[in-house]
Amino acid sequence: MAGAAIIHEVDIATLDLNLLVALEALLLEGHVTRAARRVHVSQPAMSRALARLREMLGDELLVRVGQQMQPTPKAEALLPRLQRILAEIRGLIAPDGFDPKQARGVLRLAAPDIVTFMLGPALMRTLRRDAPGLDLEIVRWSPAWREQLASGEVDLTIGEPRGDERGIYAKPLVRQRWATVLRRGHPALRKRWSLDTFVQLDHLLIGVGSEGSAHVDVALARLGKSRRVGLKIPYVVLSPLIVAETDLVLTTALWLAKKLYGQARLVIKQPPRQLELAPVDLPMVWHERAQRDPQQRWLRDVLSRLAEEAGMLRPA
Repeated sequence: MAGAAIIHEVDIATLDLNLLVALEALLLEGHVTRAARRVHVSQPAMSRALARLREMLGDELLVRVGQQMQPTPKAEALLPRLQRILAEIRGLIAPDGFDPKQARGVLRLAAPDIVTFMLGPALMRTLRRDAPGLDLEIVRWSPAWREQLASGEVDLTIGEPRGDERGIYAKPLVRQRWATVLRRGHPALRKRWSLDTFVQLDHLLIGVGSEGSAHVDVALARLGKSRRVGLKIPYVVLSPLIVAETDLVLTTALWLAKKLYGQARLVIKQPPRQLELAPVDLPMVWHERAQRDPQQRWLRDVLSRLAEEAGMLRPA
């Protein structure tokens, strides 16, 4: 028994922890070149790491299926355990000493298009100034956000508020009241601004699937009303031109309305009071595996500061 224990200790002592970091990157990216880029090593070095991992674990880990590499069942089972182990190691060796200027890697966020517009440029400027070795990838918010966080596919999501869930943390990030945007000279501006006027308008909606529709339409449904969505688009950047050149109107967060539409030929109005719209409330949400990670704590602090500086946490 004593001999077996000694052998186990020797195995651990000779283990290259960089292989575990490479394994995490390979399983998250499913692609040798992207994995190499993620941890800032060369593609040949990552290929050698994969070969060593395959030999060490006795499994192919990634196999080619058509034009893509897919994880084996063993690899899929390893990933969550591996991420927990690496998170503990990272927290152990750098609990209070995170230096963003020395950090390397890619930060991955999932957020609605509206949040990307609101925070993306400021976050990118901060990274280049304070953490030049960190890159940023923003993907659209997905209903599969729990799985994305648990697997490490994304570090943080920004989306709809959620109730308490085991292993999930959240903090307010965007809290804004609503605003309705119309073009100057719109026929509705010659009428009394009322709920009836509002529902008779042709509305523009930003979102994919059911995204973006819930707040206003639920409020209307409570009053036995509905609106006509004449156009639905996936990206916020197109909306100022559309609203300026048509009779479509858009109801969105006040901060965005002022920032994006304030300098155009547009008018910003408060939605009819009868709607009783709760503020736009978008928290940042993360998994327990990232709760103690120094780099992730730094990212959350940066986002909170940027949102506060921009006035995104003021509902009135």
